[in-house]
Amino acid sequence: MAEPVCCCRNYCKTRENNGVGEWLGRYFVSSGGDSLIYRGACVSDLDGTLLPHNGEISVENLRSLESLSEKGICRVLATGRSLFSMRKVIPLHAPFDFVIFATGAGIMDWQNQELIYNQNLNAEQISRVCKVLEELNLDYMLHNAIPETHHLQYKAFKAIPDFLQRLEIYREYATELKQEQGPGWKLATQFLAIVESHREDLYDSLSRRLDPLTIIRTTSPLDFSSLWIEIFAPGVNKGSALQHLLSKIGLSLSQCMVIGNDYNDLQMLEICPNSYVTANAPDSMKQEFINVGLCEENGFSMALNHWLQSSNPSRILSATQK
Repeated sequence: MAEPVCCCRNYCKTRENNGVGEWLGRYFVSSGGDSLIYRGACVSDLDGTLLPHNGEISVENLRSLESLSEKGICRVLATGRSLFSMRKVIPLHAPFDFVIFATGAGIMDWQNQELIYNQNLNAEQISRVCKVLEELNLDYMLHNAIPETHHLQYKAFKAIPDFLQRLEIYREYATELKQEQGPGWKLATQFLAIVESHREDLYDSLSRRLDPLTIIRTTSPLDFSSLWIEIFAPGVNKGSALQHLLSKIGLSLSQCMVIGNDYNDLQMLEICPNSYVTANAPDSMKQEFINVGLCEENGFSMALNHWLQSSNPSRILSATQK
C-alpha cells in the first residue's frame, strides 16, 4: 500500500521554515481542576469543504483552524470517511480536537486518540438490509464494526465502475459474499450501496422499506457523479453525533458554526443556527444555508471569519467577500 499523503504537508513545511514549535494541542479555559471549558465550536466537513480534490488542505484554512485554539474554540471535523480512510489524509498533529467519522457513527478524541462514541448495526438489522439490497440487485459493501470499518464484505450484481474503483481501494481488506451465504457478523458500522446518478428513486424507496434505519445519500467522491446510499443504525448522522459531542463538552448549538457541501451534512446544518455551505454544494443546499466561496477558494476561512465577526449570522456572505 502506498504511503499516505499528509493533507497539510505544505503547511507543515511552512511551520518548519518559520521556526514554529510543535503543535500545542487544544486550547481551553480552566475553571480549576482538569475540566475543559470551550467558548464555542467550529464544525467542518472534510471532502469538498476543507479538503479539495487535489488532496491538500490549504495553508490558509489550516492557519484559521490553529487560530481557534487561542480563542478557546473547539475544532471538530465531521466526515463520512472511516478512521482508516481519514488517517490517510489527516495526520495526528492536525489542528482538530474531535473527529466525527463514518457520517456520525463514531467520535474520536483526536488529541488523545480515544474513541468516545460509536453506534453499530446489529445482526437482525444486517440480515434485513442484506435481503432488501439483494432483492433489488444493488452493488453493496458491508463495513465491519467500529473501529475496524476498513474491513468489508461485498456483493457485486452490476459492478458499476464507481463501485469497482472503491473496491480496489479496499481490496486487501475485502471479502466477497457468495450468493448462498450471509455476512455472519453480529455488528457492522454501515452498508454502502453504489448506484447510477439517475437512481434517486432508490433513496426514497430504501428510506421507506428500511425505516427506522438511517438512510443517507451523498455524491461519490471518486467519480463525482454516482449516488452513494449509506445505511446506518437508527439515529446515526452527523447531526446527532454533534449533539452528543456538544453535551459532553458543555456547549449549545447556538455556540457553534457548521460548514459542509453535500447531502450527508444536512442533518448537522439543519440543527445549527450558524450554518454555511461552500459554493460547490448542490443548489438546493445553497438556497437554504449561508453561502461562501468554493472549497478551493478557502470557503471554510470565509465562513469562519463571518461567524466570528458577525453579530447577525443569518446575513448572506458574498462568495467573493473575504
